[in-house]
Amino acid sequence: MFKSGYITVVGKPNAGKSTLVNKLVGFKVAITTPKPQTTRFNIKGIITDEKSQMIFIDTPGVHIPKDKMGEYMMKNVESAVKSVDVIIYMVDATKPTIDKASETIMQNICNNNIILCINKIDKIEKGKILKIISIYDEYIKSIGGEFKEIVPISVYKEDGLDILKECIVKYLPEGECIYSEDDITDITEREIVEEIIREKALNNLDEEVPHGIKVEVEKFKKRKNRQKQSVYDIEVNIICEKMSHKGIIIGKDGAMLKKIGTQARYDIENMLEDKVNLKLWVKVRPDWQDNDNYLKNIKSKI
Repeated sequence: MFKSGYITVVGKPNAGKSTLVNKLVGFKVAITTPKPQTTRFNIKGIITDEKSQMIFIDTPGVHIPKDKMGEYMMKNVESAVKSVDVIIYMVDATKPTIDKASETIMQNICNNNIILCINKIDKIEKGKILKIISIYDEYIKSIGGEFKEIVPISVYKEDGLDILKECIVKYLPEGECIYSEDDITDITEREIVEEIIREKALNNLDEEVPHGIKVEVEKFKKRKNRQKQSVYDIEVNIICEKMSHKGIIIGKDGAMLKKIGTQARYDIENMLEDKVNLKLWVKVRPDWQDNDNYLKNIKSKI
């Protein structure tokens, strides 16, 4: 009996959603950084084995939107919890507060097959896990819902992930593969390149800059060099909101931009399995986070 279906992963920023999907899939389909709101649109990670095909949907962290980008991100979350087979609600065990964002998430998903996933259990005393479970279980019941399963995990330690997969398969319907057996994600190589560069920027730049940047691939072309080796020519715009941010991204004598490019090129070459000629430019677009034209890639994922 083969099973297949969709599993949406939801939770607040930094709960570990993207890291979980990457670990389960065995490939980095979603970028990860310590900074909130790293994920901007829904990304699918696909696992296929002899018994099932699990299609995970990694979503942006739930937050109160401050601009159009934030609004589109939350619409992506709303769309991802509709018509799916299982929802994994991830909770950071080090910050297990049921605040307004937590209430909003649970109210929106309480009629689904929900698996409560307590992440980062390696960072707390074991005695606190039962208390966290009790708090969330009590709240979901108070709004008419229930958790089908409760699975404490540590994505970092890879603890509990096999149990989680077994729990998920229980609630998937019988059916054939939805994607090819070889597929591991639905995003294009071009989009992965954009996300890799944004990840390196997020990890290297000051706090006030990262969420005001957007990465757009202008050129993505494969060719043969003189030695008949395959080379990708990739040209990319890093868009920011302020001239002061442009200076920070470029850095003194171009050092920061070079650092971002070097780190990104390494990951891109590993992903494409070919040499990459990467060129980065920084451009200023004031208030791009409220401009529909610049948000089309996020809107398209809704």
